[in-house]
Amino acid sequence: MKKTLALNLALPALLLAAFAGPLATGLSAQAARSGISRSMEQAIRLYHENEDTEAMDRFMDILVKGTPSEKALANEYITKITLRMNTGVNTVKDRGAEPTTLTEVSQAKPASQDPVVGMRAKSRQMEELESEEEGPRDEKDRVSEKVSAKIAVMRRDLLLALGKTDSVRLYMSDGMPKAITLDPNFFFAAEASFRPGSDKLLASLAGLIFTLGKANCLILPEGAAEGDVKIKSIRRAIALNSYLESRGISKSRLEVNLTGADVRFPKELTSISGVIILLDYDKQPRLQDLEDLRTKGPKVSLGLYPTAISVHNNEGSIVEFAAFESPKGQPSWKFQIYEIQPDGSRLLLQEISGSGPQYNQSFWNGRKKFFGAPYPSGKYMFMVTAADLEGRETSLSRLLVIRPTPEEEKAARTRTAAQRAAASETVSRAGVKTRAVSRTGTGVKAGRALRGGAGVKGKTLRGAAARKAAAAKKRPVKKAVAKPDAEPADSPEPAGQDAPAEAADQGQFSGQVSYKIYFKENTTILTENSEKKLAQVAQTLGYYPMANIQLTGYAYTGEASADAMAENRVNYVAARLAEKYKIDKTRMEVTSSVSETPKSIVEIRMSGKE
Repeated sequence: MKKTLALNLALPALLLAAFAGPLATGLSAQAARSGISRSMEQAIRLYHENEDTEAMDRFMDILVKGTPSEKALANEYITKITLRMNTGVNTVKDRGAEPTTLTEVSQAKPASQDPVVGMRAKSRQMEELESEEEGPRDEKDRVSEKVSAKIAVMRRDLLLALGKTDSVRLYMSDGMPKAITLDPNFFFAAEASFRPGSDKLLASLAGLIFTLGKANCLILPEGAAEGDVKIKSIRRAIALNSYLESRGISKSRLEVNLTGADVRFPKELTSISGVIILLDYDKQPRLQDLEDLRTKGPKVSLGLYPTAISVHNNEGSIVEFAAFESPKGQPSWKFQIYEIQPDGSRLLLQEISGSGPQYNQSFWNGRKKFFGAPYPSGKYMFMVTAADLEGRETSLSRLLVIRPTPEEEKAARTRTAAQRAAASETVSRAGVKTRAVSRTGTGVKAGRALRGGAGVKGKTLRGAAARKAAAAKKRPVKKAVAKPDAEPADSPEPAGQDAPAEAADQGQFSGQVSYKIYFKENTTILTENSEKKLAQVAQTLGYYPMANIQLTGYAYTGEASADAMAENRVNYVAARLAEKYKIDKTRMEVTSSVSETPKSIVEIRMSGKE
């Protein structure tokens, strides 16, 4: 009986072992045929689960430690993740120039070009467009020559600016750059963050790429040419690629090779140290996007360089846009130009539409029909929109500014001075209009801020004489605190010139009291000390319920989308004061400005009555 039972138990076990042997062998053979390691399998799984950060870390580790075949596959996936991370995130809007009929830019270096598919033009200035299309051929040739000459001048100036520094090396052939190397120690701080002060060269680098037409840009991390790539170098190459995309350079001509495999280096490249950018003038833009990316519609790109022009100085801007083929098929697209009206409304000036994947680079000089009358100074919005067969739509917009003429600037200064003079006038008890005038023309130096403490009341007194007078009369005194351009400490400094007695009697701020709110470079993030200053602004407004404030946001032209950055900063400060400190928005006047010198602040000036 026991032998029978043992046989019955042993028989299924033998059968299971017989079947399990071939099954385990089959699985091992499948894994061997695939040639994918466990770490690679986990990284791919994370990619398909949209865990991009974890997948990126694993692929980077494989790039450093994996086999050659694994490195090539990891490079492909890192490129996919980079594109997916940067897709659907609208870059901040710039301000820029005004529209005229766009003139297509010829290749920087002669190369075959595909005809534009399904191009048609519609606008409120249809007569202008039709007259240009029907105009004589020699005029079009003349416009093309002018455009080529202007872009050549822009390219020459940028090459000279980049060539003055040892941090950027240019490798030329026939007057055109074939390769560029960047010193990572100059451009990057810790890991992949850009070093403060590198923004001007980065802006010049982006501008140079704009002037190279359809040239393909291949970015190689430091050490890729020698086969010695570190994770830090990979992150820096990706950061550079993301920066160029944020400036509006089309993704269709930006490429990152993180391993350096299968790369042909031009003979002009004599040094392989640092971050390498290889330029290919014959490679066509890649307009196929077959990845199932997290977007609402087809991928688009739009870029402008520069973001502000002076028409009276015969300046112009390069306009570059692209619409990509999506997994859902051929896209339909349209490119529009709007004029921003004083009340904030948009006026459509031009529209160009078509179907199929499209890359276009044009030049706009702010004049009607290129040689005609200039458009007025102001803000203009450029927008590209693409839709797939299912009606899903993606749009991207940027703003340009036409700078005012010297006559307009002079008139604006005159109006401002008149407004300030009128604001400083008051009526005395005798019914006579008076105006406070100090020795320097203003009661307080520009950049001084008035601070008050709890329970502090009284009139503004400045200088040693004022402080002695205050001590003799046993009256509290408001102290004026210096505000230099660099972010100061909270300690007070001597105020300088004495304020006249009339200024104390007026009860008018007249724009003399100001605070400077500092932001971290290229961000809308406040510094720690600036958050304290906002609390001081709110405290001061509590003492003076009849006073108002004027907020002016600033950004540096070297910052990406400088005009939008300035506007975002001032809007953030206004929202912060309204939401956290409960300051009524009706007491705020908000403006923004772009500075030619580094300036990442929001300036708050007191106005109205004390």
